[in-house]
Amino acid sequence: MVDSRSTQPLGSVFVGRQREMAELTAALDDALSGQGRLFMLVGEPGIGKTRTTQELTSYAEQQGVQVFWGRCYEDEGTPPY
Repeated sequence: MVDSRSTQPLGSVFVGRQREMAELTAALDDALSGQGRLFMLVGEPGIGKTRTTQELTSYAEQQGVQVFWGRCYEDEGTPPY
């Protein structure tokens, strides 16, 4: 199965982000217990921001969380926020 947000097949091996995933899953667990926080994933294109978010989404859904995705378009003429 391929997720429409990426060309990465779901269920493939996810490596190299153990520290980040530990921090993100702990933050989600805190949010579920009433201690919300805000995280932003930033970086150069292709470093794994979407895939990291997909992994967190998978974990969140396993915890019974409903996840929503949004997207901003960067095309010329797109109005600012």
